[in-house]
Parts: sequence; structure tokens; C-alpha cells
Amino acid sequence: MFGPFDLIFTIFGFALSFAPYWAPVFFGIIFWNLWMQYVQMQHLAKIKWVMIGIRLPKNIMKTPLSMELVLSALHQTSEGNWYEKTWLGKLKPTFSLEIASIGGDIHFFIRTSAQFKNFIEAQLYSQFPGIELYEAEDYTEMMDLKGFGSEWEMWATEFKLTKEDAYPIKTYVDYKLDTAIKKEEEAGGRTDPLSPAVEFMGSIGKKEQICIQILVRATGKRFRKPGKFFEKQDWKAEAKNLVKKIQSKAGEKMSKADSEAISAIEREVSKFGFDCGIRVVYLGEKGSWTPLNIPGLIGMMKHYSSDVLNGFKMKDPTGVDYPWQGILWNKVSDQKKHMFNAFKARGYFYLPFKKKPFILNTEELATIYHFPGGMEETPGFITLSSHKAEPPANLPV
Repeated sequence: MFGPFDLIFTIFGFALSFAPYWAPVFFGIIFWNLWMQYVQMQHLAKIKWVMIGIRLPKNIMKTPLSMELVLSALHQTSEGNWYEKTWLGKLKPTFSLEIASIGGDIHFFIRTSAQFKNFIEAQLYSQFPGIELYEAEDYTEMMDLKGFGSEWEMWATEFKLTKEDAYPIKTYVDYKLDTAIKKEEEAGGRTDPLSPAVEFMGSIGKKEQICIQILVRATGKRFRKPGKFFEKQDWKAEAKNLVKKIQSKAGEKMSKADSEAISAIEREVSKFGFDCGIRVVYLGEKGSWTPLNIPGLIGMMKHYSSDVLNGFKMKDPTGVDYPWQGILWNKVSDQKKHMFNAFKARGYFYLPFKKKPFILNTEELATIYHFPGGMEETPGFITLSSHKAEPPANLPV
């Protein structure tokens, strides 16, 4: 009688007989991936990171277009030559654009490797002559896992796009913020999608903090080319395929919505693209931290969403959906610790915090990260005339 186990052993023996042919390739691929992970982690460990703090003038008379020009300069695509990439583990430069409310005081930061510090500062000064830049201490170093769960609490989430990368989110151009501001009162009279987030972040208590991290690197060829197993293509080629898909589905009678979607996609890929990861973290001492702030954190990203095009939705929030999840171990605690460590390390693109990034262009990034005008009356919004020297020390530790 020929049973199922006999079939398994037969298949296993057949595969084993051909091991001299497939085993070198199989183990060679494993070794290569492990080697690349090792040299890349060694390279990341040697990087000297710098936090550029930004103090703003009382009135911001610049549109988000000025920030878009700064962000375009961050589109650094070089990974070095073959030797640097495969032996030294050199990677494309990564940057972290951060807005942090520390005890209700709003701070803008850009985290970069030291080699780009002067370059980024020059770009900022050229677009925003009235700002003051300083080398700040990394505010995340004021916190550690000591007292986690007993002395202080945390909630965090990451975000992802609701549709394909080529569909744009709602940008500052859609909000009519691309025209020059001529008078001070115009800055406060405009609808800026970032202003509600800053208002909310400035309303928290002295023993709480909210941090937004936008992790970016220049995008490259990481999408599989249709019909090719090894060949990759970039997001612009993906966008062309998406346009063809929309045209094919619409047929000869293309609707207005389809026509607008194609125009939006074509505008999207006309600018530099970045691999992105967005993370929001809410921390606070026990007794001050409140879950009532969580809907406000989620709502901060709603202003960039469009039903027709693209938007953001939560990805891997700390928590469980059902009471029976995590019965065998404290799943929520593990989630929070992992997210907290990723937050401190600014980890997203590489192990041990590797996630799948999405793509935003410079216009979209400048919509999410810029210096909003007309905010000088907002509680906690620090300007040059009212700034405090350093972030307060009353942070949860």
C-alpha cells in the first residue's frame, strides 16, 4: 500500500538526489542575504547622527513650496560603487523629519547624518532667512524602558496609503497654499492642513509628549517588472502601468473622475519621489496620559486624504482588536516596546525594524512637513521671540 508518508519520502529523496545542483544556489542566496544584512547593519552603526533644531521667526511668510525646494535637496540617490555597496554596506542616505510636542511646546527637527548637516542648513537658510538653526540633543534619549507600564504609558501607530503609491494625497496646492503670502494677515487666514495638528499637539499637558516622525530616503527601482523575475522598475513605470489599467477599464468613454485621476498621477510622478514611513507616538506619565487623545492623533492625518485619490490609514497600532489576543503572552507590551525602540532608532527601512515603505513626492512631503504661518498665537508654538533654550527635562523616563 502506497501511503502519504511514502509519497513525502519519495519526493524528499528525489530532491536530495539533485542537491549538488540546487543546494549551492539555495545556500548561496541565503549567505548573500545574511552578508548584506550584516555589512549594512555595520554601516548604520558607524553613522554619526545629528539633530538639527529649527527656531522660527514670529511670522512665516513662506509657502510650503519653499520647504519643497529644501526637501528636493534631500533626494540623495547614491549608494556608492559595487565595492562600497557590497563590502562596506553603504546605503542611500536616510533622513527623519520630525515635529515634537514636548510638554506642549512645539519643536521642528531634521535628523541627518553629520555629513549632510551643513548642506541641509544651507538649504534651510536660503529658503527661510529668518530662522535660527541649532544642534539639538536627541529628545528620545531622555526616555528609556525603565518604568514602562508602571510610571509612564504609550500609544503609537504607523500609517500607510489607502491606494497605490502613484495616487497622490491632498496637497498644499489643493489647499491653494502655493501662491505667495503678501501680508501677515494672509498667513493666518489660509487653510493649512498642518495647522490643526499643531494646534492639537500644543494643547497637551506638561507631562505628555506627541512626536511625528516622517522617515524618508530617495526611492529607487524596487518594483518587480511585469514578466521579469529578477528585473526591477521604479515607481514611475508603476504609474504608467496604473494609467494604462485605468484607460483599459474605462474604455472609449472615460469619466471625468478617471480623467482627473490620470492627470493627478501624471503630476505625481513629475517630481522627486521618496520612500517614506510615518510614525506617531504619544507618551505621558501615569495620571497625565489619557486615551482620549488617541482619536486626535489619528485625525491629524485625515486632512491629507481624498476619497477620489489617496489618503492615510493606520498600520500596526499598539493594541489588540479582540480580548482573546495575547492570552499566552503580553502582546500589547511587546508591541509597545518594539515600536518604542523603532521610534528611538528611527528604524523603518532596515533590520531589525524593516517595514514596507510607501512613496510620496516632494509636494506631498512639503504638505505634511512645513512651517505653518499664522501660528504665533497657538499655545506652545515657539518662535524666536518666545523660544525656550532646550526641551524641558520633565519627560517620562
